[in-house]
Amino acid sequence: MTATEQYLPGIRIFLRGLQREDLEFYRRWLDDPRVTEFLEMGVRPTRDKDIEAFWKLANDTEDAVVFAIADKKTKKTVGVCGLYLIQWICRRAQFNILIGELSAWDKGFGTEAADLLLDYAFGKLNLNSVQLGVNAENKRAVRSYEKVGFAREGVRRQFIYRNNRYYDMAMMSVLRDDYPPARKNAAKKQK
Repeated sequence: MTATEQYLPGIRIFLRGLQREDLEFYRRWLDDPRVTEFLEMGVRPTRDKDIEAFWKLANDTEDAVVFAIADKKTKKTVGVCGLYLIQWICRRAQFNILIGELSAWDKGFGTEAADLLLDYAFGKLNLNSVQLGVNAENKRAVRSYEKVGFAREGVRRQFIYRNNRYYDMAMMSVLRDDYPPARKNAAKKQK
């Protein structure tokens, strides 16, 4: 595996550019109600045009950077993540992640991918803030985001409709100055 194949190497996972063959994994994940239980996706079978729109977003726009998440041991694609709606002047982006392989759940892959993506956002892209919205009842996701430095900013009440009911959406963000590695580096400089 070359360095370019592991664009952002981690400990147990790595992030690499999205490839066409990843799209079939993505389609399968979007059609799995266990994967989309707390998401706005999955309300109908995934169409070819949905997959092509995602591919175009990942490859043909200047305001998004999309990665495949791969298990370092198996090299298997286990999810996708990215920065979307990047505002280059305001230095902000929207964060999204999906760990679609059920066998990869509860292993910390999502947290590690989020950490790698935030390092990339603040270190390589020079962004100042990264935001996300998450189903407030998706405790696994909220816990993961908090581990990497996201803070709750507010709630959009009854914003998501899934599973025959409405859910609140927790709004979260992390600023460059609040990101854990930035705090660690600042503490080292003060010593």
